[in-house]
Amino acid sequence: MVMLNAQNAQSEDDFSGNARPVPGKYHAVVNHAEEKGSKRKGTPGLDLEFQIIRDGIGADGQPTSGQTGRSIPLFLSYIGGDDSKTQTCLNRVTRLALCCGVLNPGEAKEPDWQDAIGHELVIEIESQEYEQQNGEKKTGSQVSFMGFWSLGNKEVANVPKDITTPGMQQLAKAGGPVNHPTAGSNGGTAAATSSPAPAATPVKKSKYSDL
Repeated sequence: MVMLNAQNAQSEDDFSGNARPVPGKYHAVVNHAEEKGSKRKGTPGLDLEFQIIRDGIGADGQPTSGQTGRSIPLFLSYIGGDDSKTQTCLNRVTRLALCCGVLNPGEAKEPDWQDAIGHELVIEIESQEYEQQNGEKKTGSQVSFMGFWSLGNKEVANVPKDITTPGMQQLAKAGGPVNHPTAGSNGGTAAATSSPAPAATPVKKSKYSDL
């Protein structure tokens, strides 16, 4: 037997699972990063989870609300159906590695993805339509294909960020933009970010099952 607690609940609607973030761009943190095989085919890749640090900008360009603390999983395959597709997969992983600081421009190495855990970046969530086994179509969300940016990238300077986080504090100490080829003079500086948001759930180095 197991003890269940619904003392603070008003109805079953209070137990709705862990909703994914709505489409938009967000200041996020890497909660989990582990090289492993995919659940279905055992394809080698990178198993990830991102957690939203504060509300961002929705796909409609308007501020989002209620997204802080939500998380989203992602599996990045290392191989595709042919050499060209495999290179595209690796380009995606390389972009993420640069954004997470586990790889630097000009380097060629096998990164230690454990070092990415706790690293902050900006991610983009987009709508995803999928079909269930019974043929019913559903709409969900996923991380867009190349939807990763370092905090100082000028392309995401307008995305609200929590200036109290370690990543933003480090960015401020460095004088503003990170060392990134597309970072502009005002991209990602502490002065350009929004005021602090409520803190997200503390990040822990934990293990998760296959997606």
